[in-house]
Amino acid sequence: MSSQLNNPSQWTTGSDAPTEKQKSFISTLAASKGASDIDPNALNKSEASVKINELKAQPTQNADASAGQPIQDPNTWSTGDDKATGKQMGYVAVMAKKAGESVPSELGKTEASQKIEELKSKTGM
Repeated sequence: MSSQLNNPSQWTTGSDAPTEKQKSFISTLAASKGASDIDPNALNKSEASVKINELKAQPTQNADASAGQPIQDPNTWSTGDDKATGKQMGYVAVMAKKAGESVPSELGKTEASQKIEELKSKTGM
């Protein structure tokens, strides 16, 4: 099974269009790696997976590349009221400190996502 996971060309859905998450990730990686000539819409799901791995292996040329907007509106998340993930809270903590703000002790997933966007604009991160 793991050999199939490591070989996207063997995926049952490999010839399908790439997912929105794959396309977004490719765009972000391409911007940070200085590879602006990549069109994620021209790839299938299998090719997108391979391209992601290729881009991840390249050195970063533009550390200031933006991650872009979330794929979904956080207000529509079915789990938005759940407790924020550890990664979200860690990101909020780092940016809040950089912005000179106090670190919130607890946030929901939607609140954390909104706080991250707010702090990104304040800190330029």
